[in-house]
Amino acid sequence: MLRKNSIFIKMLILMLSGITIISFVLIVASSNIAERILLNQVVRNASANMNIAKDELLRYNDQVVNAMLQINSSHEFKDYITKPANTTLEQINLAITLGRYIDVYKEYLSPEKSHIIVSGLPGEGGRHYSSNALKWDKIPQDIVSTYMTTDGNIPNRISYHSSPDLFAETVPYDNYIFATKPLVDSSTGLMYGYAAVVMDEQNIKQKYNAYIAKGIHISLISSDGTILSSSDKDSISKRDTEQLSLATQAASQQDGVWTESEDKETYISYHLPEFNAYLLEEINQRAAFAPLYSLSAEIFKVVSVVLVVSLVFVYFLSRRITHPLNKLVKTMKTSKGDNLIFHPLEENGSYETNILAKTYNRLIKEIDQYTERLVHEEQERRKADLNALQMQINPHFLYNTLSSIKYLSKMHHTDQVDQTIDSLISLLQSTLGSTEDMVTVETEIESLKHYVFINRIRYGEQIGVHYEIAEDCRQLLVPKLIIQPFVENAFFHAYPGNVSGNIHIFIHQFEENLIIEIMDDGVGMKNSEDQVNEKRRHHLSGIGISNVHGRIQLLFGPPYGVHIQSEEGYGTAVKITLPVHPK
Repeated sequence: MLRKNSIFIKMLILMLSGITIISFVLIVASSNIAERILLNQVVRNASANMNIAKDELLRYNDQVVNAMLQINSSHEFKDYITKPANTTLEQINLAITLGRYIDVYKEYLSPEKSHIIVSGLPGEGGRHYSSNALKWDKIPQDIVSTYMTTDGNIPNRISYHSSPDLFAETVPYDNYIFATKPLVDSSTGLMYGYAAVVMDEQNIKQKYNAYIAKGIHISLISSDGTILSSSDKDSISKRDTEQLSLATQAASQQDGVWTESEDKETYISYHLPEFNAYLLEEINQRAAFAPLYSLSAEIFKVVSVVLVVSLVFVYFLSRRITHPLNKLVKTMKTSKGDNLIFHPLEENGSYETNILAKTYNRLIKEIDQYTERLVHEEQERRKADLNALQMQINPHFLYNTLSSIKYLSKMHHTDQVDQTIDSLISLLQSTLGSTEDMVTVETEIESLKHYVFINRIRYGEQIGVHYEIAEDCRQLLVPKLIIQPFVENAFFHAYPGNVSGNIHIFIHQFEENLIIEIMDDGVGMKNSEDQVNEKRRHHLSGIGISNVHGRIQLLFGPPYGVHIQSEEGYGTAVKITLPVHPK
């Protein structure tokens, strides 16, 4: 009989929920990742294509600029549109002269798929010239006033314009754009006419047409919002300030790319100062990535089928897993402590786990009580051993120290006698007088300095001891007499005879540990374990090297302790690792 809070029901619900959630997350994540990767690739390709289109447009602009400059510098054009002709012969001569000039410089006066208009100022009786053979005698009369005049002035520059009807009756193009420039006399600086180049918009479109695809739209927008050219034919010559705003926003971004995440729109825009316009590409992700979204829907269908199959599989798998557990529950109901589990269980789980928890907790309680007794007895034994060891002063050390004091007295070295006695008193106080097991690093180092001073009085100053203590470590707590045994060992074993050398002591913090390092440049040894098992007969107290390692692990656990490295002929390095223990 299944209980509603049984582990089988909970496992079944958990696994089914997990599979469902994971499947949904994987579908969404894979779709988003694929869309992001595809978008990045599309943007890279589109940016490269836009740069190509921009270069093509600039090359075409060069043709227009060359034609304008050629016309402006030509005396033939100036004479034709401004010089009075009183007779028919004079008029014919002007036309012939201009025709010869045009034949010579035709290459510079004929931008691709366009025709030129050169005219005197309207209302001043000047002539005009048009290369449009179909309607050479008709030109608009309001080009200067409507398109070239800005705030009452006519700037001396090339400007691009678009109009749906200005040349509607005189050009063979469905859509067109035209560039204008005032003709200015170089000597007087006065305007005597204007030149215009009327271009087939389809030719402009050809520069970027190869890069248009579903969901990708490209436009050339003037600085006043007029659409000069566009892949959307219906928008040409119309003013669209919203498109202009998008173009300026995108052009101001890094690499000219701006993505509107909510609308799934990406814009690539470059400012073309020569056209005083923006080349804008719009990528509609919903349209451009329609196959990807369609594929995601298919994947969802497949995953749904797999999910249904998984649900059936999970059901039978859960039954198979919980069946042995049910049998174990029946067995543990009658157990009295034979079965052991590492950690206690909470008694607020499912039906099966409650039974397991109650039985296990009864067993673990008995084990905990027994373990606590063992640990307490071990700790008490260790403390007793430590107290006994601390009280054991090596008589040879004391005898040799007193002999040194006696010798110094005879030699009338009063200052050294005082210092040696003070150091001995301080050393005995720290060893015997204090019952605290933990002292600060600063106190430990002070006691060590007294010990080193006494040894240097006894054996000479050929062995130097150097201290490198980090300031942030001085007030941290360490077990008492943790460094002195290793310094003793270096004094008595690292430098046999009268060999000189140096002992370095480094104390610093690394991550969350306190690191104490004692290094000497003595004779070293073949096996560093020799130092751990070294006898205590030379020590000030009975606290030896192996005892230090045992104390550390008893106080702080197995991750901490003493590590010794030594190589014969090179010296010995001792590393003591402790937890950071503030005062």
